[in-house]
Parts: sequence; structure tokens; C-alpha cells
Amino acid sequence: MKKYIAIVLSLATMMSSCSDFLAEENKTQYSVDYIYGSTEGLKLAVTALYALQRTYAGDNSGNESPTMWALERGTDIVATCGGTGNFYGIYDPNYLKPSASQVGHMWKVMYQIIGRCNEIIDAGSRLEDTDELRAVLAEAKCFRAQSYFLLYRTYDRIWLNTEPVTYENVDTPRTYRPATSEEVFKLLYEDLDFAINNLDWTADPGRFNKAAACHILAKVALWKKDWQTALDMVDLIDTESPYELLPNTADVFNAADLNHSEALLTQQWSENPGGNFSTSTPKGHQFALLFIAQYRTALGGTEEEACSDENWGYTYGRLLPNPYLLSLYDAGKDTRYTDWYIHRYRNTRNVDVKYNDVTVHPGEYLPAHTGGSGDPRYTFPGCTKWGDIWTKEASDKRSYKDFIVYRLADTYIAGAEAAMRLGDATKARYYYNKTWMRAGNDEFTGTVTLKLIIDEEARELAFENDRWYFLKRLGILIDQVKNYAGNPAYPASLNGRTNLPANPHFVRWPIPEAEIINMGAENFPQNVGY
Repeated sequence: MKKYIAIVLSLATMMSSCSDFLAEENKTQYSVDYIYGSTEGLKLAVTALYALQRTYAGDNSGNESPTMWALERGTDIVATCGGTGNFYGIYDPNYLKPSASQVGHMWKVMYQIIGRCNEIIDAGSRLEDTDELRAVLAEAKCFRAQSYFLLYRTYDRIWLNTEPVTYENVDTPRTYRPATSEEVFKLLYEDLDFAINNLDWTADPGRFNKAAACHILAKVALWKKDWQTALDMVDLIDTESPYELLPNTADVFNAADLNHSEALLTQQWSENPGGNFSTSTPKGHQFALLFIAQYRTALGGTEEEACSDENWGYTYGRLLPNPYLLSLYDAGKDTRYTDWYIHRYRNTRNVDVKYNDVTVHPGEYLPAHTGGSGDPRYTFPGCTKWGDIWTKEASDKRSYKDFIVYRLADTYIAGAEAAMRLGDATKARYYYNKTWMRAGNDEFTGTVTLKLIIDEEARELAFENDRWYFLKRLGILIDQVKNYAGNPAYPASLNGRTNLPANPHFVRWPIPEAEIINMGAENFPQNVGY
């Protein structure tokens, strides 16, 4: 897929808006008639959606806290540690408000993707119906469903639109109103059913396939409390797809290229020109910096002296595993405890280092923080799932490691919950044991409960950007955050020591202020509490 990047970048710019086409000279070799008038042209239009989705993931701004990680800060298993966007982790009403940039960014980009999808799907309806065309439209419908599902889970109230923007209607006034849940789920089911029926189980790396579509529908069905559909989708992937869990947890994230048998969909990154939103200066993403403690500050010296691959390179340490999360693992048995976390940091410099009144000689480990003047964030454990020692130097701040969007382990945990809800104890155990036993634990032979699933979801999927939504769906987000979030070892003066949502409206984001103005508050009122 990466070979299409240069084409896609120019195409993504060209697709910025329908009205732009009418006013600007087309500088590329692809005309509007070709893009929207042929199957091959629609293929290019769909490929541009992948570039746009990747732009969203990285925010294209150098921001250390991209929008996709904002909600990860505010869960029960995280100690959020300052930096840009920290107010999402501490639920600060002074910043978590309708005018917040990240609130607006998610809404804007998702509707931009939805708008392109509507244009592609509409254009396809006027072409000859072929299997090739159906596969292209299936990808567009996956994108539309994915985007609407994200918006619905985040804001609760969304505008639902499937009409494309054309030269005929570009100036036509729109009717805005919040969609009902029934309307949202109807569209999601229709789009994903079409995708499942028209995609193959596998595709080129980074592209939607049948397994990813089934996985999304399973997750949608859980939100709808349609347990049978959720279980059917998981069963379909388990019995008919070629995907399977890797034998060892150590191998799941341990490479730059993560297109393996467990990854249902992987977002592709490249250091080549065009590898990150620009044909001249690739920037990469900064995910590798966020989840590992800022040990380099404790070691001192220059970045080149302090940073090492052994300690997972340059770090910001913005979202760290908290004591509650680590307590969920059997440290002596569960391989995830050691394979997915770094628990201590070595002095890789050639000089003695003084930290918290302790002299650490070269080759020795920094001590765990037990009080004193040292900042505890510098030596707390970190999560290495996003760590990158393959595509960058240790002191670099940009990474080109691929990341897994949908993973089979998540599918199996969804299956365990759906089976449990349906009273199928045997199948619930079957799916629960998939991840539980893969991690080295003894076979579970008892009754799978919701509490077991909540804990296993944390152990398996920590820092994979779904925990906030998972807890919200179960109706336990506020209680879990109040009971477990943050780290009591932080000094009281440090924002992020604890996460205490003051009001129940924090279980959803506010509608962006600019969008309320555009749609009219009389048509689309703000979410309650904001």
C-alpha cells in the first residue's frame, strides 16, 4: 500500500472540497471525471482516505498528545503525567469544554472522512455493478461506519448524513438535528453488512478486509446490546478467517512491521517521502514517547547520552501504567507483565548518576521511587507496546512503527462477553481462555463473569485506545476512574495524581462550539452539562 502514498497525497489535497474543484485548476493527472467516473478512480479516492485517517492519528502538528490519545488519559488504568492534553486525564472543566481544540479536531476530521465516503458511495451507484466496484465501495462503507461509530461513542449525539456534496447541492441549506440511536445503528449495520459481504478475508497491508469489518460490527453490536450478532461475528472470524493469535505475547508488538496473523487491520507508516503527510519532510508519529517514564531526566546529560534502546529511547512519559493495572497481572506467571512493560531503567551512561540520594553506577538500575526529591514519574514502569527501537535512533522523537488498529485478541474478549451475556458458559470460557492462556496462565474452568472480562480487557488491551469506551459502554466509567485512576505515589501538587470526574456529563465530550454555531443551537443543542 505504501507505494501509493505520493499519488494519495496529491489526491487527498485535490479532494479537499467539491466547491474547490469548481474554482481551481486541477494540477494533477487525475480529473474529477476520472476519479468519480470510474472504478479505478474510486480506488484512488478510497486510498486517499487511508492517508487522511493517518493524518488524524498523527495530528500533523508535532503535538505530543494527538487527539486519538486524549481519552486514553482518562481511564482507570492510567496515571496521566502532565503535558499537552493532560486536562483530559484529570477531567478539568476549565479545559474540557466545547472550544477545546481536540474536541473540534475529532469532529471535523471524522466528518471530512464521512463526506468523502458519501461522495465515493454515491459515485459508485452510477457505475456498472461489478465485484471489483463492490469491494471499493465496501472499503468506503467501512470508513464511514468506523467514523460514525467513533463520533457516536464520543459525543452521544451526532448528525447523520449520507448525502454527497455536489455542484448541484453545495449551496443548499442543510437540515441539522441529532440522530436517534436507532438511526445510527441502522446505518452502521447496513454499511458493515455490505462490507462483510463484499470484502475478502485478507487484503493488502493496511487496507480494510472482511475480518476488520466483522470485528467492527461485533463491537457495534455490543453497544446495541445485540449479543447474538456480536457473538456471530466473533464466531465467523474464529472459524472461517485465516487470523490467529501469535503463540507468544512477546511477538505481538515487537517489530516495526506489525502485519502479522493477529492484526486484523494495521495502520501503515513509512520514513520514505510521503511517509507522513508531506512529500518533502516526513515527520512520523510520537506514540513511542508517550507510555514510558521519562527516565532520561533522571540519568541527566544530553539526550544522546541519556537515551538508549535498552530503555526504549527518548520518552515524554505522559501516560503510564498505574498500580491498579499492574496489580491485575500475576507477575510471576502472566507473560504480559514482562513482555509489554518495562519495570526498571538501567544507567547506560558511562558516569555515576545521583538519583533520589542513591548513586547509580554505570550498568546498574535506577531505584524505584520511595520518596525524597526525585520526581516519581522518572522511574515508574512504562508500557512498551508502542515502543520503537527499529525505525529511529534512541534520541529521536519521531517513529515510523506501524500500529495495530484492530487485533484478534480484542475480538475474542468481545466474544467472551457476548457469550456470557447469552448464558453460553462454555463458549464464554473458550474465548476468555484465548488470551488468558496465551499469556501463560492456567486454563480457566470456572464461570466467566463481567468482572473477569473487565480485568482481562485491561490486562490484554491496556493502552490500545479502547478502555475509555469499554468502561463507558458498561456504565462504570466514573466509578472505575474514581476508585483506581492515577497513582497515589505522585506528590499532591502534580496534576494527574488522581483522576476524579466531578460531574457525570464527563462520560461524553461536548459538541464543538463552532459546530453548534454552524448548525444552530435551536436545531442541535449542546450536550447537557457543557
